[in-house]
Amino acid sequence: MKAIKKLLMGFLVSVMVLGMGLTAFAAGEGSITITNAKNGQEYKAYRVFDFVAADTDDMANGGVYKLASKFSGLASYTSETYGAASSYFTVGDNGILNTSGLGTTNDADAVKNFGKLVLEYVSTNSVVEDGKNTASKDGELNITGLDYGYYVIDSSLGSAVAIDTTKPNAEIKEKNSVPDLDKKITGEKNSGAADDKETTVDLTGNNAQIGDTVTFTIKVDLKANGENYEIVDILDAGLTLVENFDITFSNGAVAYDAPVISTTADSKTTFSIKFTEIPTADTTCTVVYKATVNTDAVIATDANKNEAYLKYGHDTETTHKETKTKTYPIQLKKVISGTETILAGAKFNVYRKTDGQQVKFTKVSDTQYTVDPAGEITEIVTVDTTPITLNGFDAEAYVLVETEAPSGYNLLVAKDNATYTLSDGTTTTHFQEVTVTESHGTTNPAVATVENSTGSLLPSTGGIGTTIFYIVGGILIAAGVAYFMVRRKADAE
Repeated sequence: MKAIKKLLMGFLVSVMVLGMGLTAFAAGEGSITITNAKNGQEYKAYRVFDFVAADTDDMANGGVYKLASKFSGLASYTSETYGAASSYFTVGDNGILNTSGLGTTNDADAVKNFGKLVLEYVSTNSVVEDGKNTASKDGELNITGLDYGYYVIDSSLGSAVAIDTTKPNAEIKEKNSVPDLDKKITGEKNSGAADDKETTVDLTGNNAQIGDTVTFTIKVDLKANGENYEIVDILDAGLTLVENFDITFSNGAVAYDAPVISTTADSKTTFSIKFTEIPTADTTCTVVYKATVNTDAVIATDANKNEAYLKYGHDTETTHKETKTKTYPIQLKKVISGTETILAGAKFNVYRKTDGQQVKFTKVSDTQYTVDPAGEITEIVTVDTTPITLNGFDAEAYVLVETEAPSGYNLLVAKDNATYTLSDGTTTTHFQEVTVTESHGTTNPAVATVENSTGSLLPSTGGIGTTIFYIVGGILIAAGVAYFMVRRKADAE
């Protein structure tokens, strides 16, 4: 009994019907009850050996086992992993089996390996199950309508147990848990200033500028005795995988193959990590890796997605987990002051306010530019009629510096003659800020409306102007009149 508890639950059940207390035998009256079945998991029953009763009217007289017809090739089958079927059973006269190789006192390892050999044969030869059922909730699950015999149960959890029973209705208990996978964006997120960064974790969505690197973390709960584990991750075309994986375990490492990376027909990047051994204890595998937002990134409100899931058991998958990375547009409108008339010929440089770095672009058209760290365009030139759309910004503040105004117009001047320090240390007053938020998108971009005026820049409010000259002149005239009157009075005396 101690040995049987060590078996992997749900994978193998042998139902040996010896007919104790039964007075009749009828095909299709057998059943297998799985207690503690897991919601969403599928259980399949394969009858490997038929039970042939010595007395069909009284099964108490016993009987023999014969190899089921759909498993006729199993007798000569050999597995590279689990050995030859002949080491578990032999076929004697009239097809009667000798199963001494499976042990007579619940030989745990022999029964477990035999079950896996059977399922390997099932997969190789496309053998159809004799019964199956899928749990719609955690709890009890029945597979009914089974002929009496010796069955192998295939669980999508990839676990196994063997039971010998003298009853037509066998019962097993699922002891394994369903594995799970979680996927998050982790790392640092700018919060508005170059020296003010907040460490963030457990994000399912974030914002980034094209060229930024995003850190992703996958955590997989691998269950003891679980089989065929494989992590699968799919990145949208707007995310470029950085092939540097950090893989750790919380409770004993599980051997795995190197990540296999491929590209799909729609330019998505896929990588998979396949575990090559069965965990001996529950453990959490953590995979940390990075991806760079590239110039193929879709612009908000659409998102650049990264999807991950875990394969396990036999063609079973966990719920797919998805993260979303967004990048945003800015619309630049150069207009005549007080109007909506767009001006051509103005030139601008764009800077990221948080670090003062100049943004580079690739020119898509006269009215469209895309942020591109490898781009050769640093100067945006406005055109007639249509505003300029710039794509690929983070949700934060940017600075537009006007380097050349249209002919006959003045450069913009910041409010209160404020100054902005460029990345090279120089300062300018010819700038305007624009803030991108998560509410912006392709239909409602962040708009920077830059007004230009004509004429000379003469002193106005707060300037000395000509007033001082009028004041001084008035004082001099008053002084002259007073002097003349005093002198005339003195002469009269």
